[in-house]
Amino acid sequence: MLSRQMVLCSRLGFTPSTSTAVFHTTTTNSVLPRAKPLDEEMPTSGRSVSKKQRPDTQILDLSGKRHKKDIDIIVADQYLQQWYKMETKSLAADYLALCKSKLSLFVASTATCGFLMAPVPVAAAPLAAATIGTFLLSSAANSCNQLLEAPYDAQMRRTQSRVLVVHRFSPLHAFTFAGVTGLTGIGLLAYYANPLAAALGALNWFIYAGVYTPMKRSHIGCTWAGAVVGAIPPLMGYSAATGYLDPAAWCLATILFSWQFPHFNGLSWNLRGDYSKAGYRVMCVTNERLCRVTSIRHSLALLGLCSIAAPLTDLTTLTFAIDSLPVNAYLVYLSYKFYKAPDAKNSRRLFFYSLLHLPLIMLLMGISNYGRNEKQKEPIVERITNGYTSMVESIKSLTA
Repeated sequence: MLSRQMVLCSRLGFTPSTSTAVFHTTTTNSVLPRAKPLDEEMPTSGRSVSKKQRPDTQILDLSGKRHKKDIDIIVADQYLQQWYKMETKSLAADYLALCKSKLSLFVASTATCGFLMAPVPVAAAPLAAATIGTFLLSSAANSCNQLLEAPYDAQMRRTQSRVLVVHRFSPLHAFTFAGVTGLTGIGLLAYYANPLAAALGALNWFIYAGVYTPMKRSHIGCTWAGAVVGAIPPLMGYSAATGYLDPAAWCLATILFSWQFPHFNGLSWNLRGDYSKAGYRVMCVTNERLCRVTSIRHSLALLGLCSIAAPLTDLTTLTFAIDSLPVNAYLVYLSYKFYKAPDAKNSRRLFFYSLLHLPLIMLLMGISNYGRNEKQKEPIVERITNGYTSMVESIKSLTA
């Protein structure tokens, strides 16, 4: 019986199994045809190796006197060309896009305001140096920002058409442009203004490109670092006119510092999805309540700075303290609405009004500063003391 089963298994192609299964099959009758080996699989001995290279490769010769044998590294052209290849259509327009010309003009206007608010006569050369130098340094900082954030800009709908993302500018060209504009701006401030203004400009360039930009992907404090960047340009203009920084200059810088929060928070709120996708650790992504609270907090701070601190530091007159009240009060109102109902409509209204708010404040500052009479040009503390003394003397004269 066993022999009959073994003969039957051999005819059917079954063989006994040592596994837990009863039997398994073997395909002894089906043999695959041999495949011809590739050239790369053949041994190199006895045949000549082709020296023909691909058209999209380069050979970097690393041989030197210290090497006994020549060493070559083959690098594809497509990787090397990424550093210098440009597909620009209008070079001038691409330069303006790289430096964010509208933003740089806005920053330069705050430096001009700082220069005009200084208690000294206006000189044309330092004023031009402060304005142009600040614009060039802002252009350099924005170029570095786009250079460092190009991989992340490609992930955001708002920034995916920037010049470095779509390869209208090469990284090498952008780096060169940033270096030339930045060093030129520092040189203008140092030669036509003073070293203090130039040092502030160099510091601001470093903070924006070296602190704020990488910090955006690591810590929520990036918004405060960006606010410091926005507060320095008026100090650059003020110091370009005076050569020093006094309490009035710091009050002006604090106004610009506080303004950054309702402005940026109103802008970033509707872009939370993009910021989160790109990995940015801004307030609207990591702490939404803090984003809303910070907006209303600094809007209230602007009210106090303009109506109390600015006259006390002799930055402006009491007229500005009154004139700026409705402008700041409306900002507080919009911030409060954003805090209570943080939707797209309220955040957008807060952002767009912040773009109008700062020019209005700077305009009112200029009007109050250049509308002063001789008595108003005295420090406010001295004017209050003199007013109190004259009031006491008039009372004594009436009672005598």
